Amino acid sequence: MSAVFTGYRDQIWALVDAKSFYTSCEQVFDPALAGKPVVVLSNNDGCCVAISEQAKGLGIQRGAPWFKVEREARKLGVQVRSSNYVLYADMSRRFIEELSRFSPQVEQYSIDEAFVRLDGMSHENLTEYGKQIRDTIDRHLGLAVRVGIGATPTLAKLGNQAAKTYEQRLEGVAEIRTEHQRRWLLQRTDVQDIWGIGAKMATRLRTSGITTALQLADQNPADMRRLWNVGLARTVLELQGVACMAPGDIDEKRKQILSSRSFGVGISQLDELKAALAFHCQRAGEKLRQQGSQAGVVSLFLRTNRYKDLPQYNKSTARVLACPSQDTYQFLNSAIEQLHGIYRPGCEYQKIGVILNDLSDVQHQSIQLDMFDASTLNEVKRRKLMAISDQLNARYKNGVKPASVISSTNWHMRQAFRSNRWTTRLDELQVAKC
Repeated sequence: MSAVFTGYRDQIWALVDAKSFYTSCEQVFDPALAGKPVVVLSNNDGCCVAISEQAKGLGIQRGAPWFKVEREARKLGVQVRSSNYVLYADMSRRFIEELSRFSPQVEQYSIDEAFVRLDGMSHENLTEYGKQIRDTIDRHLGLAVRVGIGATPTLAKLGNQAAKTYEQRLEGVAEIRTEHQRRWLLQRTDVQDIWGIGAKMATRLRTSGITTALQLADQNPADMRRLWNVGLARTVLELQGVACMAPGDIDEKRKQILSSRSFGVGISQLDELKAALAFHCQRAGEKLRQQGSQAGVVSLFLRTNRYKDLPQYNKSTARVLACPSQDTYQFLNSAIEQLHGIYRPGCEYQKIGVILNDLSDVQHQSIQLDMFDASTLNEVKRRKLMAISDQLNARYKNGVKPASVISSTNWHMRQAFRSNRWTTRLDELQVAKC
């Protein structure tokens, strides 16, 4: 027997997400782009990662290589911009600040979406409150948002999807309040479109005859836990209107951490490769420490551009650390030793990357030292140093970094179409002429 949905219980959730966030940020600061088809490109201006509604109407697809669609897109009047991550991050910060005006509990889920707790608000006014959120963000930031409201984070997520699908009818705000609304929406939702249900799980559910969100919601949570797992049982309860998951519960810790990026231009010099390698070790180390993990294996890969008529080379390697570590500089030392072993002079390299493997949770393991390696005795001090370094970098925007990172700039991204970083650079401020 499934639980009976009785509307709001102990919690009320809203999911607010910005519409076409990257392209919207570009349009906010360049009025000439308003109403125009706009695409934002990935690192090194490779693929279309963000597409405005007007560009979608012209048939441009997300993920399309820019060099393949550029000629036709230019003919159609498509405006192109390189990824401007500094601008997008600052606009995301402002987006969260605006949401904090409406609730003391805001949990950011990604750069352009956040969950907002609306407990204590009048149930009669939640749709209007969602419209107030929508209008305020549009007025203060120039960003269009959609709002989904439900008794659980999962239902709020589905409500947000409904706000997108039926945007004109619902005016960008969808509230799942009644049993009829819940069952109507779940009946029209594919099981794979449920928050937290991946492709593999969806395939297994379909094999069992569960193809829609409503069919899953009608299952007995106890049976789903016994036959499947506790995560799926919680999803069933969430679909039934019983809040039992926090937004962060869906993000499981990474089993490996990768930092890599294609170069703006081909690189053949070893010192320039070391500079890029130092940057990626720093980034991977920060991600590792952020999720409270330590790494036991450092892997490295190096490759040329297969699309160029040049000598080709693709090599990878891995090395086990003496003890699991969180130390960026220990990762870097290991990676540089591996780089010396696989580097081949005379090749023009396109990409280098670092992968941290064999991750374990620091909170549940004491520091294991190597009796044959005296350097591991400093591991406790090194972890404190890394924590201080992370705090400084968070405050001063990567002010502490390996010296080799700044020894060369040739490996940085190509951003031929980048707009100004309007909100964070004094020398790139918007200029008004009267």
